[in-house]
Amino acid sequence: MLQIPLTDVDWARVQHLFPVVPSGRGRPRRSDREILNAILWLQQTKEKWHRLPATFPPQQTCYLRYMTWKKTGVLERVNERLPLCDQALSTC
Repeated sequence: MLQIPLTDVDWARVQHLFPVVPSGRGRPRRSDREILNAILWLQQTKEKWHRLPATFPPQQTCYLRYMTWKKTGVLERVNERLPLCDQALSTC
């Protein structure tokens, strides 16, 4: 099973998949790693968005980034590189 929060090794495997977004005005952008940790936690636990623990960024922020990454195929590529289940052991 994938460890949440992601280890540095796992993050290094997928970090290049996320587009670099220029910093603009307003609030600082939440890190892609924080958001990905929240999304992977939801996938592992099969919980609803409103049950996202407060240790993660706000659920609205995570959901918006989730939708963007899903539309652009980023999440599909992440799931190929970081399977939630250990395929060799068939455990989830």
